[in-house]
Amino acid sequence: MVAHREGPPPLIHGFLRQARRAHGALSQHDVAGCVGVSTRLYQGWESGVRSIPVHRLDALATALGLDAERRDELWVIASGDFPPRGPGRPDPGAVSGWTSYLRLLPVPALAVDAGWRIEESNTAWQGLFLAAGQPAPANLLRFVLFSPYARRLCGDWAAGWATPFLRQLRLEAETRRSPELRAVVAEIAGRDDADPELAALWRGVHTSSRVALHDDGQVRLLVPPAGGPPSYVRTLVSSPAHDPRRRIVTFLPTTRAADAA
Repeated sequence: MVAHREGPPPLIHGFLRQARRAHGALSQHDVAGCVGVSTRLYQGWESGVRSIPVHRLDALATALGLDAERRDELWVIASGDFPPRGPGRPDPGAVSGWTSYLRLLPVPALAVDAGWRIEESNTAWQGLFLAAGQPAPANLLRFVLFSPYARRLCGDWAAGWATPFLRQLRLEAETRRSPELRAVVAEIAGRDDADPELAALWRGVHTSSRVALHDDGQVRLLVPPAGGPPSYVRTLVSSPAHDPRRRIVTFLPTTRAADAA
């Protein structure tokens, strides 16, 4: 006796069936041949009985002739997330909306990509550098680790800034296999003489089992470039749904020094 599935079919079933029909009425056998799997295995994917391996999703999207938006939909339906490279075609309205939001914030805020390059920043962030006659940095990670000005601006630099950033760097460099981040690691390793403090911090991080998944919620010190007492800021990190590779980093003032503990 054949067991019948109760309730509506899984979302992947309707998606793949519609995609086949829209792309020249492909048969299941046709799609399986293009992807390089058996027809029976593909039938299991389309029925929802078997999960689609993530390494097959791009080939499947190509076989079905999916555009960038539909390819993203396939990834999210099948894996629960966007492709590692991020969405293929971010929504222009969402992009402009996030840009306006960042610029309107009265506190320092910036947008960084997966390599920590600063794509956008607001007036409050730029003011931290203009007031001291310093150029605004192009990369947040490199600024915190390598810039002499960072050790003036970032209070408790070693424990509050450099060490957490190094822990995040170690994790991202190893898991994302990014040549750009690995180049930063190599640069740190070659600074034993030029920057013994940073080199020592890296050795401590590199030999530890601790990593930092993110710095969302961490409280840090900022030293006003024009003078005055240091102020505590809480680091808030968010990623727009239209581009999860992008991180919006906001430094929100907090009046409670105890929050740093």
